[in-house]
Amino acid sequence: MYFAFAAICGIASLLAETAWLAGIGSCLYGLFIILRKRNIFPFCTLVFIVFFALSFVAEQRNVTSFSSNQTSFYVRIISPVQIDGDQLKTTVRSGREKLQLIYRLSSEHEQAQWQRLSIGMNCSFTGQLEKPKRATNPYAFDYQQYLYRQRIHWLVKPNHLDMAHCHRSPLSLIEQLQVARQKGIDYIRAHFPNEASGFVQALIYGERRDIDPSLMSDYQTLGLIHLLAISGLHITLLTGGCFYILIRLGVTRERAGTILIVLLPFYVVVAGGAPSVVRASLMGLFVLIAMKRNFSLSALDAVSLACLVMLAKDPYTLFHIGFQLSFIVSASLILSSSIISKENSTFKQLFLTSLISQLSAWPLLLYHFYEISLLSIPLNVLFVPLYSLLILPLSLFSFFIHLLLPKAGLWIIFLLTKILNITNDVVEMISTIEWFTLSLGRPPVWLVVFYYVVIFFFFVCLEKKVRHRLHWYAFGFVTFLHFAFPFLNPVGEVVMLDVGQGDCIYIELPYRKAVYLIDTGGTFLFSEEKWKKRQNEFDIGEDVVVPFLKAKGVRTLDKLILTHGDYDHVGAAETVLHSLNVRELVVGKRNERNELEQQIVKQAKKQNILVREVGRGDRWKVNDAIFYVLSPNGEEKGTNDGSIVLYVQMGGARWLFTGDLEEGGEQRITSTFSALPVDILKVGHHGSRTSTSQPFLTHIHPTVALISVGRNNRYHHPHGDVIERLQQKRVTIFRTDEHGAIQIRYRKKISTFTTFPP
Repeated sequence: MYFAFAAICGIASLLAETAWLAGIGSCLYGLFIILRKRNIFPFCTLVFIVFFALSFVAEQRNVTSFSSNQTSFYVRIISPVQIDGDQLKTTVRSGREKLQLIYRLSSEHEQAQWQRLSIGMNCSFTGQLEKPKRATNPYAFDYQQYLYRQRIHWLVKPNHLDMAHCHRSPLSLIEQLQVARQKGIDYIRAHFPNEASGFVQALIYGERRDIDPSLMSDYQTLGLIHLLAISGLHITLLTGGCFYILIRLGVTRERAGTILIVLLPFYVVVAGGAPSVVRASLMGLFVLIAMKRNFSLSALDAVSLACLVMLAKDPYTLFHIGFQLSFIVSASLILSSSIISKENSTFKQLFLTSLISQLSAWPLLLYHFYEISLLSIPLNVLFVPLYSLLILPLSLFSFFIHLLLPKAGLWIIFLLTKILNITNDVVEMISTIEWFTLSLGRPPVWLVVFYYVVIFFFFVCLEKKVRHRLHWYAFGFVTFLHFAFPFLNPVGEVVMLDVGQGDCIYIELPYRKAVYLIDTGGTFLFSEEKWKKRQNEFDIGEDVVVPFLKAKGVRTLDKLILTHGDYDHVGAAETVLHSLNVRELVVGKRNERNELEQQIVKQAKKQNILVREVGRGDRWKVNDAIFYVLSPNGEEKGTNDGSIVLYVQMGGARWLFTGDLEEGGEQRITSTFSALPVDILKVGHHGSRTSTSQPFLTHIHPTVALISVGRNNRYHHPHGDVIERLQQKRVTIFRTDEHGAIQIRYRKKISTFTTFPP
């Protein structure tokens, strides 16, 4: 374990985003080794240097040989082909470099045709190379970084794919195993009901794409998602079952062990090669080799060796969440085995196993998913035996029996489906209970380290059965610190999120005295043929706005301000209302509202949320921040000029948030308010030609302009005339299509502007 941690320090000190913190941690770890295990310090230092060097070599070699002007490609398909609606996606190899292929299907016939595309086929086509998209919002998934760590630098988008230009060629051993895996998955899809198919695929082949996304989210929220990953339990069941069958067939124990040693690496490929699969298989492999060679190998040594082997093969594996969770939970359970074994009661052992697993994963789950369920410990006590003793064995049994005796297999499949339906109904029902979900937000890295120091102390106290409850108080303190951190933070911020062609602005006052959201953005969903629809359509609310708020640890919005009823401003409002507590919904005074606005207001009232209409002359104050409503007056024609316009004094600056205000509305404001100095302007209507007029700019004289606009949008916003007017006034321009989200932080005055990516 000491060497494994030294390897982790070596990799993190070079490759981690917070490499400086990893460097400090490495020095402290070295000091710890000197004080506790001086005799192994030279070996730990050597391991650190070796893995630092391996990381350096990996980084130096992780470069592309392609250029963006290449248009002709000859590639080999090296991963399962995924067809989701009108999109085809797979990983291909061209020469020695991997590319991510994405192709837009043009017809249902073409969709059916490309179902025949499989691993090992070679195809030629013309197309374009594009760089993967960087994360353009705080806390968002960075697709470019994700692919980079798989040594993929380009997306290749064919102009047209033709089956006549694709041909089969001899398969390597690994490709043959991948094809066999895909055939097994296809067999399950063809013979198991939809309710069971995705779960059986996950439990046998590690394939979770066919599980309903909302159900997957429920399992994730309740801390049960690990049940759907192949782990040590699967390896134990499979190796134990194979060993028993081989013995019954008359194979000697020694030869049976040799056969299993040979077969386990093949199973890694067949099971999808996820980090948890590799870790469990390597541990099983090392234990079998140790038994064969008659030497003692502890579980801790096995997990450490597995860690070293995986990181030596690919240092980037360290940053895979599956790797992190698999090893931290496994190591914690092994180190705490004496705590569990001391209990005679099976229930107590299950409870302690669940407690240790959940506590060890707690900081990582919060870092990656921002929230955790307090029900995860008792639910794991119930669901782990259910999956271990019933659902997993039934899944394996039903699959193999159906292969051999299809009619007999149907009865087992029927039983399995009924059990899964009941189980999933319970999961869905419990996931709706929001009281037990702890939304703390993403902890900073230093707090993650602090969490693990306290958790280590907690486990030590459990092992020694100390009578005082200091370990409980310590864990409670660090959790409370995480919860309270935003309320102790003197820094306020404004974030214009990148929501494409729409608006969404987050305002947080210092010490979290108030949290507001101005508009929510919205994804236009055009009516499409059934075959084009994807399993999980992108949604601005579910995929951008709500995750951002949860990452901030926001549980309650003091005000959700909807400037007007256009879909690109309020399309995700209902998602926000369902996902967070909202104290007040603020809408503008107007004679009539469109259908979408009426629906949102109705939903808010149904949830007992205060709905407040505001108009010119309204204002409110929170500490030093003052919010003035300049518009509407309720008599405007058209929704754009009826937008709520806010003039805000905060952070030592004067802000103007204009919604979709156009020239007519601007004229009314300038004629009503003779003096209206502005430092930071949110440009109206995404920079359309009919807004941000010359007289308006002369009147307010801003120094910074923020434009929320979609990349390559059909309206060609922002208009060139608007940009020219702003440049003539020497206004600094920030645009979400070019800069991503724009974050402005302040204490007593504006301090930093940050863009995503920077």
